[in-house]
Amino acid sequence: MAAYKILHETTDYPLHLGVTEAGTPSMGMIKSAMGIGGLLCLGIGDTIRVTLTANPVEEIYAAKKILSAAGLRKQGVNLIACPTCGRTRIDLIPLAEEVERRLADCDKNITVAVMGCAVNGPGEAADADIGIAGGVGEGLLFKKGEILYKLPQDQLLNALMSEIEKL
Repeated sequence: MAAYKILHETTDYPLHLGVTEAGTPSMGMIKSAMGIGGLLCLGIGDTIRVTLTANPVEEIYAAKKILSAAGLRKQGVNLIACPTCGRTRIDLIPLAEEVERRLADCDKNITVAVMGCAVNGPGEAADADIGIAGGVGEGLLFKKGEILYKLPQDQLLNALMSEIEKL
């Protein structure tokens, strides 16, 4: 990263970023995000290449995720979710994974929140375009931090997807 920083400061040549032999998808994604993403966030880099020991299609998905996380790719869903803590009142991990799976092909430029508790969730995710927050047997659907309505927990996912379709 230091070498790229020096190059960026001393030349106008386009700079290609990549982490060679990054490894399997799990570790390769972390290494690539750190190396490529860190430089992109500093405004350094003109092209990127993610290399993984995997199907080349996985490299494309990883590159899109890095660009999105760095705020450089504005197309598609930005999914945010809170960590599980003592206030979590819903089976958050599989719920967030299912939301991510269902939105994988969505190209809307939106932020979707999946939050674990109704007490803090809507406020913590107030910047999200749409989101859900779990409660005991029920949950909230909210938009930009404002609660739209409360509904049974087993209806949260479908209600969220329905609201996303309207956006």
